[in-house]
Amino acid sequence: MIQDVNGNEITISSYVRYVNTGTKGHVVDIKTDENSVWVVLDNDLMYKPYLLEILEEEEKEKREVLDKDELIKKLMKEGKIEISNDIDACGT
Repeated sequence: MIQDVNGNEITISSYVRYVNTGTKGHVVDIKTDENSVWVVLDNDLMYKPYLLEILEEEEKEKREVLDKDELIKKLMKEGKIEISNDIDACGT
């Protein structure tokens, strides 16, 4: 049985996170190389199982798709950008 950092069984299609960088993905293969075991994720990278953590599918990040105007409105609302009509040329 292949186990993650918490002792949970890793299987094909498990949703996991690499604990060092936070990279997330689904397990597509499990390979054995001499005395080593490698877990292959859908990003085509291989990880040691003890450095992976199984996640629940609900923990999968939801990404919003916004057009330019929606993104500007959202960033303004969050106070991350400010748009001004001041046309003072370079502060001169």
